Amino acid sequence: MGTQLDLTGQVALVTGAARGQGRSHCIALAEAGADIAALDVCRDLDVPAYPLATRADLDDVVAEVEQRDRRALPLVADVRVPAQVAAAVAEVEAAFGRLDILVNNAAVVTSAPFWELSEAQWDAVVDTNLSGVWRTTRAATALLRRSPRGRIVNISSTGGVRAVAEFAHYVAAKHGVVGLTKAMAIELAGDRVTVNAILPGAVDSPMLAGLADELGLTPADVHERWLHDQLLVEVIPPAEITGALLWLLGDAARHVTGHCLAVDGGALAR
Repeated sequence: MGTQLDLTGQVALVTGAARGQGRSHCIALAEAGADIAALDVCRDLDVPAYPLATRADLDDVVAEVEQRDRRALPLVADVRVPAQVAAAVAEVEAAFGRLDILVNNAAVVTSAPFWELSEAQWDAVVDTNLSGVWRTTRAATALLRRSPRGRIVNISSTGGVRAVAEFAHYVAAKHGVVGLTKAMAIELAGDRVTVNAILPGAVDSPMLAGLADELGLTPADVHERWLHDQLLVEVIPPAEITGALLWLLGDAARHVTGHCLAVDGGALAR
């Protein structure tokens, strides 16, 4: 098909790559021809309380990429730690000599009324979900500005444009990602690097499952909290977020920048 995305010879860095949406993004980008730098923290943290991805999960993504005859570089790094982020991007440059696509997908979540949030909860969510996007993009920008494609896609949330009760820190961070996306788009336009965000609705993910477990709920209970505003009341598969990502990376979207694309079952229509 003439319009099929062809990323042959290009390199993509995906954060939060070891499972969920990140894993889906890595595999699809490899199928489109890109080599993949897959970054994940690969250890549990004090916040959130639910288990995060493991090194085995990251190795599985690497194997999936290599099965598609693409190169894969596993990167174990915490997007909250500047030195680790800088070292990871240096590894990308050493391994591939270039970077064309950055997908800022790493995120965590907890839930409580804002007055019950601890400093640790606030810091973990805002530092990962917002500052991590800035930190990773700052480190990668010199490489992206040299790329003939130069695409950045930040994974925000419907919570990035409206509020959700008991997720104030997550909402604040994801609103920040929307503003950051627009500011970066303005500043990188002269280098023809596009910067866009995706606003997922309720996605079937380990993050939501982990949150449910932390709250003593079932995933269905948590989905209900997110789904009741969707016009299409279904949990969204990660592959559909990946589909939006692939469109933003394609030639049909080369004049789309500073945009926030909702894949949300119509939740924002209300």
